[in-house]
Amino acid sequence: MKRFSKLIITALAVLIVTNVSAQQLGVDWGITAGMNMADYKVKQVNQSTRWEDVRNEIGFQVGLMTSFNVWRLSIEPQLIYVRNKVNLTENGVVSSIKGNSLDVPLLVSFRLLGPLRVMAGPVFTVLNDNTGLKDVTLDNLRSTCSYAVGIEARFMEKVRVDLRYNGQFKEKVTAIGAVDVNTFALNIGYFF
Repeated sequence: MKRFSKLIITALAVLIVTNVSAQQLGVDWGITAGMNMADYKVKQVNQSTRWEDVRNEIGFQVGLMTSFNVWRLSIEPQLIYVRNKVNLTENGVVSSIKGNSLDVPLLVSFRLLGPLRVMAGPVFTVLNDNTGLKDVTLDNLRSTCSYAVGIEARFMEKVRVDLRYNGQFKEKVTAIGAVDVNTFALNIGYFF
């Protein structure tokens, strides 16, 4: 968690220092926040553990966003702290796993009509931490490279709302089994 804080503070400092240059170049930057619903699908890889129920809970994300606008295209790198949670039940005992990650989506959006845009691009997970199950060392549950597709709308040139789907290219084998994590996220952002 300390690493996340240091990285976010450093990113904020860089954005503040470069704000004047960014405005001269026509680059927008701002903040974004929202909620997510991660869909953890867990397949057992051994018979010693049998998950009877996998329940996903609503999580959140918050971060920084930029937008390099050229004609109807925008390149939109972001730095997002993501928190989500899943409850696993085994023999009537519920275990909660909390996932914390720092994601860097590199999205490209295309303006369709008015404020509506479609977007897609890779998402790189640069830091990944999971806590929750006692006496089990968990591997990182999410892949280091995934993808995002979605739609967004911009209002008054300052407010951005997006709905996106983040998917993994393949499942990841971990201590709790083969895990496939797909996420729906709703974000609201503000450009300065």
